[in-house]
Amino acid sequence: MNPKKGSYRLAAIIVIITTVILMPAGNFYGKENRKLPPLIQTTTLEGDYKALAGLELAVTPVLSGEDGERAFENILCSCVRIQTREHYGSGSIYKMLENEMIIVTNRHVLQDFDKDSYVTFFNGAAGFGEVLYVSDRADVGFIRIPTASFPYEELLTFRNIRLRGKGDDEKGKGQEENLPVSGSEIFCVDMANHFATPVMKRGELISASVYLDDFGTEMLYGNGSAEPGMSGSGVFDGFGNYLGMLTGATGQGEIAAVPADTVRMEYEKAKKTGLHKAEAG
Repeated sequence: MNPKKGSYRLAAIIVIITTVILMPAGNFYGKENRKLPPLIQTTTLEGDYKALAGLELAVTPVLSGEDGERAFENILCSCVRIQTREHYGSGSIYKMLENEMIIVTNRHVLQDFDKDSYVTFFNGAAGFGEVLYVSDRADVGFIRIPTASFPYEELLTFRNIRLRGKGDDEKGKGQEENLPVSGSEIFCVDMANHFATPVMKRGELISASVYLDDFGTEMLYGNGSAEPGMSGSGVFDGFGNYLGMLTGATGQGEIAAVPADTVRMEYEKAKKTGLHKAEAG
């Protein structure tokens, strides 16, 4: 998609400040014609998780047809709530790695993030982490949470977001029809204010990338509603693709989000800083 470039000024933009491993058994060196014991396939939860993470398969599913309700249910396992010293916000699991999970959120959500701050996942599990990187250009930041904080059985229930955008690689070819177009349905998740029963906030895409004067950069722009604490929440399409990160809203029903491609580029910068293990590549 090549969205039409333009310049918009929002009437009253409000930044939403946050108030399988196979293990054969048996002797395979038996003499010729000797009957071998059957191959026993065994796995462990640790092995299952490390295989998923290593192959980058711990990803939210994508639907073949647009269905907002199903997409909403599918992506909940990637959503988080972030509690800092005095504020709370939202975020998404960006990467599931062997030894750590990377959470993406808005830079302004992390302003007072400290050792007592924590992240709560969709199933109620919570973990402490540390800020890995904050962008000096975009309203984007990343948190690292060690996977050692969780049992493998729980880690297997989490998934990282599925990004779509101009930076798609070969794996994304053949799904161009899933890319957002003006007028298509989008939604966010309010888990910050409705943790026990996350709320789906529906909206409509106006542009996947347009220059907004209030932010001084290209942003995803659409119609929709948001509540305080939803800063950092993912913006998704009806297939379950992550389109961007909610960053601001107005009382007139406008929303603005950091585009997925910007999030992707900032993560590449974060990796180059060396703030976390080389396995993040």
